[in-house]
Amino acid sequence: MGLNAYWIKSPLPRAPLGFGVTARNLDDAIAIIRAFDYGPFLPENLSSLIVIEGITVAELDQSHVIVNMGPIALRGMWYPFVAVGLPGWAAERLAQMRGQ
Repeated sequence: MGLNAYWIKSPLPRAPLGFGVTARNLDDAIAIIRAFDYGPFLPENLSSLIVIEGITVAELDQSHVIVNMGPIALRGMWYPFVAVGLPGWAAERLAQMRGQ
């Protein structure tokens, strides 16, 4: 299964500028955001999110996002940047959320 880069913008007022996530699909991207403890910044109704699938580095905000992001080619959350890829603690949270 391939990976896609997503830019996900929350409508909530105190949310980050957006979430940059590389994931297997949108559900995986949302789960990764939650695994990194950013779930409170996601609305209950996920249909209100603005989602760009297949975002490229060239399309991102040069002065805010690019200078503060992690690697986009690895599965994980690259903006806000917390860790390279999907660290063990986040993978454990994902497994717990999925009941594995």
